[in-house]
Amino acid sequence: MIEKHQNSDDWIILPGTTIGGEVGTFRVDFTIRNRADGRERTLNGLVDTGASYTVIPADILDELGIERERIRTFSLADGSQLELAIGWTEMELLGETASVYVIFGTDSRKVLLGAMALEAFALAADAKNHQLIRAELTL
Repeated sequence: MIEKHQNSDDWIILPGTTIGGEVGTFRVDFTIRNRADGRERTLNGLVDTGASYTVIPADILDELGIERERIRTFSLADGSQLELAIGWTEMELLGETASVYVIFGTDSRKVLLGAMALEAFALAADAKNHQLIRAELTL
């Protein structure tokens, strides 16, 4: 979301949003890590701020020993619903580290970097220039 400051011509770019184009238009590298034992894997994911959560193939998360913490029901773009496991993992992105929820995905090739992960890193997606940019933190 982009908001205009009151009584100002300045605009703020909020974390987890997309500017300059459509969602899901570029890819970035990031590392996920088991918070308990440090096992890690670097992945290349599609930036998708239209998705709340980051989706990682379940076989990769299982290989890293990421625990399934709970099952949640997710609505898909076609209106159908799917029950999937979620868990906590440590993520490294652009030299910073944060803990984020990830979805245990059913497609072994699909890696999505969702809006909640971008929010954890205070980043927004600049779709026009195919990059992640620092967003302004607001209270």
